[in-house]
Amino acid sequence: MINRKLIICCLFTGLLFYNKLAAQMLNLAKGKPVSIEPKISDNPGKHFVDGDDATLFYAYPTAPMNEIVVDLLGAFYIDRVLLRGFRGTDTLRIYAISSAGEKKEVFADVLPAKKLITFKPIEAHKLVVEYKPKDKTLMGELEVFAYEPQPVMVNQSGYNTGAVKRFTAPLAADGTPFLVVKAGENKTLFEGTIKDKIGDFSAFNPTGSLAYQVIVKGKDAGKSFPFKIAPYLIERVSYKPAMQFMIDDRCWYGNTNSFVPTVENAGCPFLGVAWRDSHQFSFELQALINLYFSNPDAFTVEQMPIEGQYIGLRKELPENTPEIVRLIYYAVDIYLRGKVNHTLLKEQLAYFLYAYPYLSEYIPKEVYEEAKDYLFSIWGNTDNSRWRWHDIEHSADLFQIYTIMGTGKGQFPPGHSIVPNLMLYEVAKREGRKDAERYWNAALKQTVWIIDNLDWNDPATTKGQRMNEYVTMQSLSYFFKHYPDKAPKKLLEKIRSWAEVAVKRSDNMWDFRKYKEDKWVIPDIKPASDPTFNPNGSFNEPGNIAGFPAAVLAAKQVLSDKKLKDKLEQLAVGHIDNVFGRNPTGRHYSYDACVDFEGADIGWFQELEGGAGMLQTVRGVLDGSPKEDVYQYDPYGGDPGHTEGWVTFNTAWMEGIAYRNYDLTALSVIGNLKNKEITLQLAAPLNLNPLVQEQAKIRVAKNGKDDTVVVLEEEGVDALYFKKVLNVEELPFKLIKGDVLTFSYGLGHFTKEASITIN
Repeated sequence: MINRKLIICCLFTGLLFYNKLAAQMLNLAKGKPVSIEPKISDNPGKHFVDGDDATLFYAYPTAPMNEIVVDLLGAFYIDRVLLRGFRGTDTLRIYAISSAGEKKEVFADVLPAKKLITFKPIEAHKLVVEYKPKDKTLMGELEVFAYEPQPVMVNQSGYNTGAVKRFTAPLAADGTPFLVVKAGENKTLFEGTIKDKIGDFSAFNPTGSLAYQVIVKGKDAGKSFPFKIAPYLIERVSYKPAMQFMIDDRCWYGNTNSFVPTVENAGCPFLGVAWRDSHQFSFELQALINLYFSNPDAFTVEQMPIEGQYIGLRKELPENTPEIVRLIYYAVDIYLRGKVNHTLLKEQLAYFLYAYPYLSEYIPKEVYEEAKDYLFSIWGNTDNSRWRWHDIEHSADLFQIYTIMGTGKGQFPPGHSIVPNLMLYEVAKREGRKDAERYWNAALKQTVWIIDNLDWNDPATTKGQRMNEYVTMQSLSYFFKHYPDKAPKKLLEKIRSWAEVAVKRSDNMWDFRKYKEDKWVIPDIKPASDPTFNPNGSFNEPGNIAGFPAAVLAAKQVLSDKKLKDKLEQLAVGHIDNVFGRNPTGRHYSYDACVDFEGADIGWFQELEGGAGMLQTVRGVLDGSPKEDVYQYDPYGGDPGHTEGWVTFNTAWMEGIAYRNYDLTALSVIGNLKNKEITLQLAAPLNLNPLVQEQAKIRVAKNGKDDTVVVLEEEGVDALYFKKVLNVEELPFKLIKGDVLTFSYGLGHFTKEASITIN
């Protein structure tokens, strides 16, 4: 299947002559004049260089030779060619023609496994591609790149105001100066020096949402892609594609009338339970609930109008139900109708039961009652047959201590049962059940087992859990944060030691946490008995990197060492930067990044055609990440090995966004009630439209009850804070001396609070 989405990469324009400074990795072929042989009326050569996946250019076997000549409109030193979306298997020949007319062959072979065609830098005014296929062949899009003596890798979308801002110049020497300028200009707005291949401009916090570039000086100069700096920019550009993926990737495309489950499978046409290619360890409900709870006002129907269809579900939800809540109910309805019983799918339903009081405005109570009765009745059952893929043999009795853990597939992360048991402990108390302590004891014993048995120095316990590594630290942090007085004595020490190992393994030019000291990326996960096993290989890990902020920020929540916490925040930002292009390839992880992610300049090398997820037309896919061969820095490494998007990568990314939301959110009460007035100030990622003054709603409770809502206004437009001067006598309840007013934003375990006592 060919990707039909329109690819419009807004690259930094202008001619890139080899003796001029320009943005890195500009596609020199895009939009340039093309001549082809043979000429076929419905097969124009411009389709080969227009950057649009929807326009197709083919090579034909009937021609003596298919020849495409691209005039680069200038002389360039080129060293890389990518045939993006090329489907051929026959020999390609590529020639460079210099400005003097000399023609030299630079490549003659089949497309390499790494997809990227590389050669020694050579001067070229024109590029010639010759191809004679055995069958009609889609040629894809031609990308041509100049040799970069001083590459500069940044987060292509940009950086948050007031937050960490770092870039990597992998060939720069210590002490090399760098400048930050407005995009396309030369006036210095900020300057610094490179240290250990990294430039830090965190202190540069301009107002507004303008585009900037980094210029690295020295013997060889380099310039980054344009990027923006704005309040909560990364959250703003992430919410929409994260949600769109979860809408687009659903089984039956949201029409559950086609849901006919059997004992063997859920009937999803392309494998999965509720999302295509989902597995029992995709953790969709946790990710959706945590993302919503971490910033509920960002997901209202006013902020995000409904895009998906929800046909065949048993309950009709109110019109004002946020799409993220509709997705939560969609999953719950499928799981209950399918009578899921796998360990990890039961855990997803535990999250729903815990979260229900905050969802009751939208989801009928009958759904909660059905889920409650079903889940409590099977929690201790051993059967896990509905449904499972790549599983490890185990009992689904969630009262036990699990002494096994998953492989690099990510199918059974240590500690997965801790939070679900703690949540059912709270639900059981809420429901007046007599067995609440069973759930508490199960969570406690599992936590103690991890403290006593997991060695963070063994990478199998950390990055070796691939995209679901975050589950372990999420679980330990949750326990300590919510039950500090009842937590095992060595729990905080265990969390701290994990953080120290993570920091130690991240001391490199990318702020990237490595697998171990001498290996960057998770190893090949196939068994050694597999004939295709590569002991020196690596595996696709977008989810591990995109989800890593959840792990480090969960640890940060409970630690007190400021230096360590600051480093964890730096790593959280660094890993999102890696997803958005600050990596050895200089590419965003999404093949369709230029369409799906605001500000992205160049997407991933390739996407998988077909596959169980059928993701070619799905928005917000994280397709690939740099493999071992590309680190520490190899511009010719390309993308060897397997590349494929996956819902399990995206749910890990959503968890990373959720924990980042919580980390950024702060609520304060300013004043001492003179004249009965106080000032409420909220910092939260709600600057979703930089042109509009937006609002935020916070809850107010008196002595822990009598909730009401107060609306705060953004300080102008494109601002960091929302404020309101509140006269407490305007609140809808009577206040007397000693009453405590508690103001809060966020829901459940993602709530931030501030209180004041009436005196």
